[in-house]
Amino acid sequence: GGGRGAPISALEDLMRRKGVDQAWQALEDMQSQGVFVDRFTVSRMLMKTVSDGGARWSPQKVYRGIGLVERFVELQPEEADEVLFNALLDTCCRMKDLGRLETTMEKMKELQIYPSHVTLGILVKAYGQAGDINKVLKVWEDMDEQRTQANAVTYGCMIDACVKCGHVLKAVDIFQDMKKKKKHRNTILYTTLIKGYGMEKDVKNALQLFREMKEEGVPYNTITYNSIIDVCIKCSEVETAEDLLREMISSGGGVEPDLITYSTVLKGYCHAGDLDKALQVAETIKACGLKCDELVYNTLMDGCVKANDLSAGIGLFAEMTQSGMQPSLITHSILVRLYQRNGYKGDAYDAVAQLYQHHGIERPQGVPERGGSKNSSRKGRQSMATKPGQVPPKGSAGGTARNAAAASQRESSRGPPPYGPPPHYGPPPMYGHDPRRLGGYPPPHYMDEYDYGPGPYGPPPMLGSGPPVLGTSVVPHGMAELPYGAGGHPYPPYGP
Repeated sequence: GGGRGAPISALEDLMRRKGVDQAWQALEDMQSQGVFVDRFTVSRMLMKTVSDGGARWSPQKVYRGIGLVERFVELQPEEADEVLFNALLDTCCRMKDLGRLETTMEKMKELQIYPSHVTLGILVKAYGQAGDINKVLKVWEDMDEQRTQANAVTYGCMIDACVKCGHVLKAVDIFQDMKKKKKHRNTILYTTLIKGYGMEKDVKNALQLFREMKEEGVPYNTITYNSIIDVCIKCSEVETAEDLLREMISSGGGVEPDLITYSTVLKGYCHAGDLDKALQVAETIKACGLKCDELVYNTLMDGCVKANDLSAGIGLFAEMTQSGMQPSLITHSILVRLYQRNGYKGDAYDAVAQLYQHHGIERPQGVPERGGSKNSSRKGRQSMATKPGQVPPKGSAGGTARNAAAASQRESSRGPPPYGPPPHYGPPPMYGHDPRRLGGYPPPHYMDEYDYGPGPYGPPPMLGSGPPVLGTSVVPHGMAELPYGAGGHPYPPYGP
């Protein structure tokens, strides 16, 4: 079993020494020889397969693991238990393979293995991420006994599934039910509902829920602040977003703004046409030791299109390339629109081509040599609002835009001009109130960076307050970290 003080299995030892791939090969050999294998090691191997590589694991390897676990169930049905099946269901959920998930549930019923509230959490999570509200609600109703056992994490899966499916009122109903049972004091539950209100553009209820957290003694974290700030920006409440950012900075509770926080505010300024404030936020990002990514640059350059400021846009492009980033097709489409806005009609593509040549970089694949339809430009603009950028090597950002721009625009293709150091802006500014109101706001393109973590039902009940690493899950896969032995199994405690 691998409990503390108990000898670990040969398969477990092999996995620790040589990795899970070698362990799967050994399991296959053992199965062909009819050698007994314990369920604990097999469960752990499957969980480790999807936790080791994070977002980079190979589907081929995962499905090989699923197949070998299914074979284990066929060969040793007496060893299969609810925990092993939950590991299988969770893996199918991560692979978004509902067909395999439902087949696994049928096998579980066939072997008369009783599902727990953990199983319920996995199922509603799987159907929620697929956007199938009917199956979410059916599973929740059918598994009434498991529902009575549900803890905050299981409820969190259900609330998140309803929000993902756009059924915020149902999510609120479930949350109110949790309040009656005193199970609602949880950061993730509140944050999920705040995001749900954001989808409905209901800033009033989102703010009310945010303030209720303090009254209920539920701590804020960075994701909570980012979620409520995003709701404010989406609902044209830029001043409220600024107040929340100030509150976040001055709270002294260890909750600090991250790249997403600043980028959300920056995006709001760009859509309001306030390019100066947006550039000031870019300087604050650098002053805080954070790195501007491609999405920040693209948002700023799109702001230059709205402000009809060609020189600033060219300067930002120069800084983007100097920081080591390879501009994408989206960047190219923004630059074309920037030139078109400034009187370059038929030759906007030629002007952008010369700009790329001037900086010694290749234009992205798929760019037409001349002209191009307005639809392609519009398409680039729309995708810019949703596609998350990559975090680049450290480099300079928006502050030098205006200084660099005029020289860059006039310079010929003889080589890059000496831009000099960026100007000194002083300490990070505190944002003043902008009397202008934001107009229509597109769907958020930073919030998707946050994933509440893999595993059978998301993260542990309380996330840490530190800023997450972009492009990864906020929390590790907790199941794979748990030792086996007395009370150490991920779900029901097993004896040593």
